[in-house]
Amino acid sequence: MKWVILILIFVGGIYYLVHQKKQEEIKKIQAEEIKKSGIKNIEEPLPDTQEKKEYAISLSRDTISTLRALTEDTNEKVRLSASELLWQLQDKEAPRIIKRMLESETETSVKVKLIDMFSKDKTRLSLKLLSEALKNYDKETRIKAAEVLGEYSNEEAIKVLNSALNDYDEDVKLKALESVNKVKKNIEQMREEKLRELTDPIKPVFKVE
Repeated sequence: MKWVILILIFVGGIYYLVHQKKQEEIKKIQAEEIKKSGIKNIEEPLPDTQEKKEYAISLSRDTISTLRALTEDTNEKVRLSASELLWQLQDKEAPRIIKRMLESETETSVKVKLIDMFSKDKTRLSLKLLSEALKNYDKETRIKAAEVLGEYSNEEAIKVLNSALNDYDEDVKLKALESVNKVKKNIEQMREEKLRELTDPIKPVFKVE
């Protein structure tokens, strides 16, 4: 019985060593591919929309309609609160409403807070809204949009920043340049972390004393 156990341990050890060697070879190949490839293979992917929240509540149609109407209230705090709630509820009209508010809102503070709100979700939708904000007539709104784009980690954000790089205002241009640099650093950091993960030796599951 003892010999059977010893043989099983021996065979298991051989299998583990072969498997570990194979995994190390795979990691080496992946590391080489990352070194040779461009940033698109390691940049942060952008989801199309917000992640659905399991705890999100559903409001009645009348309540949603009221909230939509309140985004045009004369009180700026009411407008902002209503739009934030619609965004959190992932109302289908929220992107259109926010785009309209960015275009027609007279208070810079409201537009800046709107940008802070929707840019927390790193999605293609938020990227699209930021591209709209970069077209805004208000300089501070454009600067804010250019600033938050620096928090992204993908090449799509750099493409959106192209319009700001051609802005007629020098402050907007400078902020766009800073953000392009930040995005590139974010992607490079992700690349380095991935390479470190792939080049670190595989830790054995067990070791013999």
